[in-house]
Amino acid sequence: MVKLGEVLDPIRKQAIDLKDALAHARYVYDALDLLLENVADDKLRGASQEIFAVATERMNAIDDMLDELYRQLSATDRVLEGQEASLKRGDADRD
Repeated sequence: MVKLGEVLDPIRKQAIDLKDALAHARYVYDALDLLLENVADDKLRGASQEIFAVATERMNAIDDMLDELYRQLSATDRVLEGQEASLKRGDADRD
């Protein structure tokens, strides 16, 4: 039987990889924001600031969802480890 922890570990790694990709996207986003900050056209600069504000909100929401997913996966793994340990103790008591 496959341990659920072995199934959860790759999913947790994917969550970490997604957070890393999001951090890279933020880096690119910050560079674009700095470039557009010096644009002479007020309308273009204002529009870009609005777009970046929305993008920041969405990136923060995604980051929060990934954090919550990781916490839930870790909590599930801890519960399963506790149940497995309890089952092993129960088997040992019967022997």
